[in-house]
Amino acid sequence: MGTANLKGMRMNEAEFPRRIALIDVIRGVALIAMAVFHGAWDVSYFKLLAFDPGESIGWTIFARLIAGTFVTVSGISLVLATRGGFRPMPYFRRLAMVVAAAIAVSVATYILLPEGWVFFGILHQIALASVLALPFLRLPNLGVLVAAAFFLLLPQFFRSDIFATPALWWVGLAPLPPPSFDYVPLFPWFGCFLFGTVIARFALAKRLDRWLAQWSPRRWPGRALGFGGRHSLIVYLVHQPILFGFFFILAHFVLPGTVENTARTECRASCMAHGFESEGCVAYCGCVYDSADTAGLKGKLIFGSLSSAEGVIVQDIVRTCSVKALAPPVSVPAP
Repeated sequence: MGTANLKGMRMNEAEFPRRIALIDVIRGVALIAMAVFHGAWDVSYFKLLAFDPGESIGWTIFARLIAGTFVTVSGISLVLATRGGFRPMPYFRRLAMVVAAAIAVSVATYILLPEGWVFFGILHQIALASVLALPFLRLPNLGVLVAAAFFLLLPQFFRSDIFATPALWWVGLAPLPPPSFDYVPLFPWFGCFLFGTVIARFALAKRLDRWLAQWSPRRWPGRALGFGGRHSLIVYLVHQPILFGFFFILAHFVLPGTVENTARTECRASCMAHGFESEGCVAYCGCVYDSADTAGLKGKLIFGSLSSAEGVIVQDIVRTCSVKALAPPVSVPAP
């Protein structure tokens, strides 16, 4: 079993069961969970609510479970796709699609969200893992499990400034994570991919694929999840622009007052965290946003889209308001 996947001989496709619907349903569930997380992130990004998913342990665990599910299922899928022997054309066609999608995500986020653009997200990880995992398909399961544990655990015990250079951020062993809205580096996530290959190889050894292939969802929720899972790449690429656009319109045109109130609340919280009194912070934040409004920069201040020249103007506003409301200004909190 450990060496069967990459042998040159081609086995008859009829010897293997049809597509396993359960895998597609699992992907579909993960897509729903991802849409929920991205929706929460958009709500926070556009300040529709005063919370930050990145600062919540619950949301952080939720996000990692989603990423882990996608990467692990990708490892399972690689084994299932090569159970009849390695077929170069389907493999490279799928790899090219994932690489192209990863590049598209990087370009789009670099243009729209340069402060946290996605240079090595989940699609980049899946593409790289799909290549790096091929030699592991020849190893016995125990060897692959050891390798998976190595990738999963090493970041807990070893990190180095050597990997802090941007050219090596993709490795995942820098002391601090780089700024990115979707960061899924080699360590530890390749370990999840390898773990997925072990799961699939165990299932094949027990002929569970034939048993699982007999099941298919009969009701519409399962069918919808399965459909989304079969087309997970296109769903992944489309869902976030739709959500982002929806919340953009909501924040800028439907609920601008809510967004401003949230921004002022966050400003006051930041001010008080610097040790200033509540009354002074209310006056300071009111001064900053009212002055920015007079200068025609309130919207850009709220959404963090100030140009360099506009940033200088806002800095002058901040200094003036801090002197008025927070004297003596021990430190000037950013709005």
